[in-house]
Amino acid sequence: MLSSSGFRLTAMAAGLFAACTLALCILIYLGLRDDMEDQLRAQIRNETSQLMGDYNDDGLEELRHDISERLERHPGNRLRYTLTNSGGVSIFDRIELPERGGWSRLKQEGASDLIVLTTPLDDGYRLGIGADTRIVGEAARALRHAMLVVVIPALMLSLIAGLLVSRRFLARVENMKSTAEAVGRESLSARMPVSPSGDEFDSLAGTINQMLDRIEALVRDVRYVSASIAHDLRTPLGHLRQRLEHLVETADTPAQRHELAETTALLDEVLATFAALLKIAELESRSTPIAAETVELSDIAGRVVSTFAAVAEAENKSISLVSAEPVYVVGDAQLITQMLVNLVENALRHNQPSVHVEVGVSTREGAAQLLVRDNGVGIPEGELENAIKPFHRLDRSRTTAGSGLGLSLAASIARHHGAELQLRKLEPGLEVRCLFPRPA
Repeated sequence: MLSSSGFRLTAMAAGLFAACTLALCILIYLGLRDDMEDQLRAQIRNETSQLMGDYNDDGLEELRHDISERLERHPGNRLRYTLTNSGGVSIFDRIELPERGGWSRLKQEGASDLIVLTTPLDDGYRLGIGADTRIVGEAARALRHAMLVVVIPALMLSLIAGLLVSRRFLARVENMKSTAEAVGRESLSARMPVSPSGDEFDSLAGTINQMLDRIEALVRDVRYVSASIAHDLRTPLGHLRQRLEHLVETADTPAQRHELAETTALLDEVLATFAALLKIAELESRSTPIAAETVELSDIAGRVVSTFAAVAEAENKSISLVSAEPVYVVGDAQLITQMLVNLVENALRHNQPSVHVEVGVSTREGAAQLLVRDNGVGIPEGELENAIKPFHRLDRSRTTAGSGLGLSLAASIARHHGAELQLRKLEPGLEVRCLFPRPA
């Protein structure tokens, strides 16, 4: 979860919001504090101006009198006054005035700071008027408390909003990812979802859908051409085979019959290749509906093993049925049989004499699986993925019969049953596992 894009987007948005909110609060706090101190300084400055006017008109005694009057009128919340002579003796409030005149900020033990304006007078006297900053401190504390009350809920709301927005954003990304996986794994007919909002996601989905339309049309054209070629050539080749069979029967010498029989066998391989191509084209184009019947895999496996037992024995090879527990899947029995026949033929045809082939049916984690395993020469690890591609043949298989379409047709049949054909290299041999989907 911590590495997901949704969490990172939410954390980034919440962090940015928190930083902006904190910066704004600091600006408000500093601005308010400075404004309140400016008001205190203005009050001090005004008071000093009034007292200095009286001092300049009537002298020091009038200044003392005016200060005394102010202290009597405002005994509580008031400004602080001090008058210090040249000997350092102070009257009125006890304030340690600095030597130089002007503004100063004085620390008080156990109390808030004093803002003081010191004004030099004649004969070494100095007038100091100050104001307690306690009200500024109290206001600042109240402001900090109010900010915490506002900021913490705001941060929580930003997290919730970020999660909701990121989930909506990632949901659309996940939909596009699922569609892309479906295109790559199952069918080119899948399309990206497009919402009525017409935003950037919809624009991207529309572009991808146009690209998929084009790719699907090209693939469909290629399949149509391939199927048409195979279909059109199969009929004349069938007629040619009939004539060869007639020539075999009417040949004058055994040598002629042998040559004609070998020619017929080669033609059978060509016809088998065309038949496989047509079947793959039908499956890939989904032009032929697939039966959805309950099929017992162990029954199919038993019949295929029984059919190939004599063929294997004639080639000094062997085949057996192992772990054939009753397992049922929903599918086309004829196609599943064709798939298993191709796998068994592949195992017997491309291996040396004495090879043993095992066919098994079982379940794994609730899913049915069909297994064909041999102890032959196997397939190199790097060729396993290519082995199911049409017409792909290993170098050692080029001298043996076959079209290179057996595993391709088996993989196509597996895909159209929602199953997956897995190849695994053994020491020695090869294991081909068809893993069917779990029942719903």
